[in-house]
Amino acid sequence: MSRIFLLQAALLLAVAGPAGAQPMGIEQAHHAHYIAEYERSLALYEQLAALGDAEAAERAGFMLMQGPIAYGPRVPRDVARATAWLEQAARAGRPHALFLLGLSAGTD
Repeated sequence: MSRIFLLQAALLLAVAGPAGAQPMGIEQAHHAHYIAEYERSLALYEQLAALGDAEAAERAGFMLMQGPIAYGPRVPRDVARATAWLEQAARAGRPHALFLLGLSAGTD
């Protein structure tokens, strides 16, 4: 019985990870966004987008479209960069990215 308990405890720790562990991947970027660390969030989204993550590309594009109006002075408004990320996301099948591209048509 104690062997089974130890095996279950070891599996639980392996799945749960160490206490206080930081979320990984897109979850880490989402968390940074949630706690208003927008510059860090954008950097993480762009890193993930560069690896092919369509959701991250969409979110990075949205943040760059909004820029400092929504995210403060440390997140620039960069329409060219935003468009590139949104196009990547749209090609991967993200309909919201396509919608954002349509909205941005004709902006600076």
